[in-house]
Amino acid sequence: MTNPTFVAAFSDGTTTRMTTYHDAEHKTFDLARGIKLARHAYRQRTGKEPPVISAAWLDDMAGTVLEKYDPKQIAEATHDQRHRP
Repeated sequence: MTNPTFVAAFSDGTTTRMTTYHDAEHKTFDLARGIKLARHAYRQRTGKEPPVISAAWLDDMAGTVLEKYDPKQIAEATHDQRHRP
């Protein structure tokens, strides 16, 4: 599999898309890392702190959705990220 694109839709209507590295040995994508990158991209584009991510998913180069994340998964990954040392 080539590296997937992580898509994050923020609650203000802004969407970020970025190709993200994915180690083929891992079965699951590092959602917390994708969220972290999306939030940094939002800050760079807007100069503001990002609002809540309301939807997120991975797709391939053809636009096929590989994995969707529900609000609970997004919230948990965001919470975990904020509480890492």
